[in-house]
Amino acid sequence: MRSIRLILLLVVTQGSLGAQGVLIKDARVFDGERVIPRASVLVRDGKIEQIGPHIRAPRNVSVVDGRGKTLIPGLIDAHTHIHSRRDLEQSAVFGITTDISMLMDLQLAEAEKAEQSANKASDRADLFSSGYVATAPGGHGTEYGLKFTTLTGPEGAQAWVDDRIAEGSDFIKIIYEYGGDTGHGGRPSIDRATLGALVVAAHARGRLAVVHIHSEQQAMDAIESGADGLAHLFAFGDDSVDPKFVPLVAEHHAFVIPTFSVLESVCNQGPGQHLLNDSKLSPYVAADYLPQLRKNINHGQPHNCMFSMTAIPPLAAAHVRILAGTDAGNPGTAPGVSIHGELEYLVKAGLTPQQALAAATSVPASTFHLTDRGRIASGLRADLVLVNDDPTAEITATRDIVEVWKAGIPVDRQSWRQSIDSAASDGPSQ
Repeated sequence: MRSIRLILLLVVTQGSLGAQGVLIKDARVFDGERVIPRASVLVRDGKIEQIGPHIRAPRNVSVVDGRGKTLIPGLIDAHTHIHSRRDLEQSAVFGITTDISMLMDLQLAEAEKAEQSANKASDRADLFSSGYVATAPGGHGTEYGLKFTTLTGPEGAQAWVDDRIAEGSDFIKIIYEYGGDTGHGGRPSIDRATLGALVVAAHARGRLAVVHIHSEQQAMDAIESGADGLAHLFAFGDDSVDPKFVPLVAEHHAFVIPTFSVLESVCNQGPGQHLLNDSKLSPYVAADYLPQLRKNINHGQPHNCMFSMTAIPPLAAAHVRILAGTDAGNPGTAPGVSIHGELEYLVKAGLTPQQALAAATSVPASTFHLTDRGRIASGLRADLVLVNDDPTAEITATRDIVEVWKAGIPVDRQSWRQSIDSAASDGPSQ
């Protein structure tokens, strides 16, 4: 009898946990591409099962009232640097359900990917990564203590790419700073011939080639070499965007990840402190990220440092794919929280709020071939964020998060916040 009662107790307990799904009723829905003024979304078994105006709640499915709120796809940060599992956990708390990391420790990447493949990562963002980066000996990327092979010329490009793919790289990241950060010298860099060889090698294996640049000339070299996308826009150039830049990007069907969050840090504009001043965000930022957020890189040119923002309207008009990415991990940024600043910068630069939301959902998903996410559609993963009010009208509404689901499982934001409050009560933040 005791064993029977125990089995019955387990059945009742499992049913009470809402493991069979959730119905989000009567919300405004931004599906990654368009706005549905009012709809309900049924989630079961980690996937979106149904979307429609009139859905009855099946038995044992929990119901969330979405009236006055907006449901959006889980956010994707298209340019991060993940240093720990904690980075992925904080990302999820802020509504990022996928991080695309562009240089990280290989063992960490392997461990995190293994757990997400085994469905053991519901409390943190999924990870996709380049692993290591293609750079010259002593070039950018080598200063972080990671030990990996560098390149001295084009002859080693295919072998280098093949080694990264064998290690599990999802795409190829290339560092191209030829001429230096400002065009007046700097760290060692691969030359243009090596850049071109790496792009060819990546494409030969069906991988995207994404190129880190700092100056406008470097950006144009990368696009002319066949790069699929730019990992940044630029803070160094002639104080205005070259008229040839946008047509060149459009002609090559390349994409752009502007990373205005880190460019603002380069320009000493305090992007992290701006986020900490927002009471909807700051309570969820763990103390160990505060010093990083309060810093600036401060290497920018003295005049119109953020001039590349003016490229956004013509890029959008030319139907160039624009992706939201923060370069989180650098001074002035932090995982998760910085995506909300990046969305604000994209709107400030000229995108509509709806275009900015697409830049953090459907556009990076399709660009990086993540076909199971980035939109709210039947059959896709239930990576979802419910926010108060309407971010398709006012982009900062993304900060007022009600609930986050990762593959249909709620992210426990309140436990995260309580852990932060508890840590603060034990001693002062640094």
